[in-house]
Amino acid sequence: MMTHLCVAALMLALTACSSQTVLQPIGQAPARVAVPSAVLAPQPDRGASWLSAKAANSGPLLYVSDFYNFDVYIYSVPSLKRVGKLTGFFEPEGECSDAHGNVWVAVTGGELIEEFKPGVKTPIATLHDPLGYPASCAVDAATGNLAVANIFGTSGSGGILIYKNARGTPAFYSNPDQFYYYFDGYDAHGNLYAGGLTSKSVYVLSALRLGKKAMVSLSIRGATLHFPGTVLWNGSTLVLGDQQCNGGTSSCLYDASVSGTTVSVTRKIPLAASCDVAQVALHGKQLFGGDYEYCTHVKSSTINRWAYPAGGKPLQSVPGNYDPIGAAVTSN
Repeated sequence: MMTHLCVAALMLALTACSSQTVLQPIGQAPARVAVPSAVLAPQPDRGASWLSAKAANSGPLLYVSDFYNFDVYIYSVPSLKRVGKLTGFFEPEGECSDAHGNVWVAVTGGELIEEFKPGVKTPIATLHDPLGYPASCAVDAATGNLAVANIFGTSGSGGILIYKNARGTPAFYSNPDQFYYYFDGYDAHGNLYAGGLTSKSVYVLSALRLGKKAMVSLSIRGATLHFPGTVLWNGSTLVLGDQQCNGGTSSCLYDASVSGTTVSVTRKIPLAASCDVAQVALHGKQLFGGDYEYCTHVKSSTINRWAYPAGGKPLQSVPGNYDPIGAAVTSN
């Protein structure tokens, strides 16, 4: 069992920490068992992008990134019928959507972030990341600012890049207590939260308050999080994901309230029979996301729909791509 991260090179997901073990994607938890490197080698999809003719006008769409196949798959919501596929990425991970219904994809290996309009196969905007390796993003609904979480930088720790109006040159923010930045999310007041790890691989949650220039660490009461997953706002409270819930092999979410520098967990949301759920998207009273297959009790990756806030077993599951990580739902 691997209990530490190996972050020496760009190809973090593929970097061997020993001759027997290989890390999972950087949006994922470390591998729990020895896995042959051939199984984890990227399998880039060289095919063409495609979209159903009705995709742009069929209501909300779910975008799910595939780290190993270098794809982003598109599903109708809530039916989870696949209506498209975008190809040509280099290690896509976390995603976010904006008020216009567009989806941003953090392309970790490409060191950039791309914006897609529903029904369009090519990006309508591309932002280059000067810090390092973008793993996820979040959009402030009030300002349109785009906050990109860099899991780590080319010369050290990661941080947050904020692009004003999702364009131009970003401003940099970081917390000295946090080394790795996985997922981030805005609340309704323009405050940003970012989940990650210290340099010793201990979970940490940071906040960048509206109008402030420094990020601060938050203390979490009522639960112990082990490996960073989703960070999102449900309209009234913060939702935090743990890819290794209770330090085990399943995933869960926590609803939490924020007061000052204290985050108090108010509800645990188990994702029953899950293996590794990295990022989920909230749409109405339902959650959407992928579950990655490397636990012995999970036979294949799936794209799932869960009730929120009940969680539990998925209301629906469909065969997924090889390695689902990022998830975002359009607002159209």
